[in-house]
Amino acid sequence: MSIKRLVKPWEPVLFAAFFAGAIFGALPARAGESAMPAMNMRDASSQPQSMDDMMMGAPGLAPFGIMTHPKGHWMIAYQFMFDQMDGNLDGTDEVSSEEILQNFSFAPTAMTMQMHMFMVMYQPTDKLQAMVMLPYIRKNMDMLAFDGERFTEHSDGIGDLELRATYSIYNTKDLRHQFLLKGGLGVPTGSIDKTMDGFQLEYPMQLGSGTVSLLPGLTYLGQQLPWGWGGDFNSTVQIGTNDHDYRFGNQYQVSIWIARQLANWVSLSVTGSGEFWGNVHGADPRLDINDQPVNDPNRQGGKRLDALFGITFHPESGFFRRQQFFVYGDVPVVQSLDGPQPQRSWVMRFAWQWEF
Repeated sequence: MSIKRLVKPWEPVLFAAFFAGAIFGALPARAGESAMPAMNMRDASSQPQSMDDMMMGAPGLAPFGIMTHPKGHWMIAYQFMFDQMDGNLDGTDEVSSEEILQNFSFAPTAMTMQMHMFMVMYQPTDKLQAMVMLPYIRKNMDMLAFDGERFTEHSDGIGDLELRATYSIYNTKDLRHQFLLKGGLGVPTGSIDKTMDGFQLEYPMQLGSGTVSLLPGLTYLGQQLPWGWGGDFNSTVQIGTNDHDYRFGNQYQVSIWIARQLANWVSLSVTGSGEFWGNVHGADPRLDINDQPVNDPNRQGGKRLDALFGITFHPESGFFRRQQFFVYGDVPVVQSLDGPQPQRSWVMRFAWQWEF
C-alpha cells in the first residue's frame, strides 16, 4: 500500500498566508480607530439606530446561522454546499482503486454531495431563539468494478429535519462577549432505503439516519469592532437504532474563527474546524461488506481538520439592509479515515440570511 501526503505541506500554509495577508493588509483603513467598546466604534453613519440593532451585534463577525436577535424578530436563510471527494484514504494513507480491488469487487473513485439547506428562525424572547432546518440533498458516487466497468450511483431527496433552540446564558451589556447554549432534536425524515437498479445503496449514499438524534452545542461570540472572534461546539448524538437495526456514529465538531470588517458592508474571516465522527453501530443486512469498503459499518468513521476562508457582504441600507451574503471555501489540512473511504478535496458554501 503506498503512503502519500494528503496535501502538499505548503499548500494550506500558502493559502492561509495569502488570505491572512488580505485581512491584515486592510488594517490601515481603520488605523485611526480607538479601542472603544464594540458598539461605539462605528462612525456616525453606521451607529445603531435602536436597541434592537444593538442586541444583534455587528454584522459580518460571526459565521452563517450564528446570530442573536431581539424579541419578536424572524430570520429566514438558505445555504448551498458543494462537497467534492476524490480518491480514498485508509488512516492518513492514500489507497489506489487497484489496491481496493484486490480485496473488493467495487471501489469508489470520487463522490460529490450538494445540499440545499432551508432555515427559519424566530426569537420568542430576548434570550431564546427557535430554529427549523430542512435540507435537500443530491449525492453522486463514481464506482470502478473489478472488470474495469465504470458507473455512477445517484440519490436525492430531503434529509433529516432539525428542530433547534439557542439560549443566551451570558452576555455583557456592550455585547463584546456572549455565550449561547444550544440544543435540538433531529427528526428522521431522510430516506435510508435509497436503491439503484434494485440494489441497496451504501451508507454514505443514504439521505438520512433513520433515528432520532440529540443536537447539543455551545457557542462563544466576541467582538470589538472592526474585529470579531469566537468558538462553536456542535454534536449529533444518535438515539436507538433504525428500522434496519443500525445507527450512524455520533458526530462532534469544534471550530474557532476570527473575522474583520474591511468596511461597513464587507468582512473577511478565517476559521479552523475539527470534526470527529464514529463508525456505524450494527449493520444494514441488505449490504454485503465484502462487495465494497463503503458497505462495511466499521469503515465509516474518521476525523478531519479543515481550514475555512470566508467573505461576508452585509449592506447597511437600501433593499438589502438586514441581509447578509456569505461565501466560504473549505480545504482539509489533514484527515484520517477508518477506510478505505472517500476523502474530502474541497468544499464551497454560498449562503444568505435576512432578519426582519
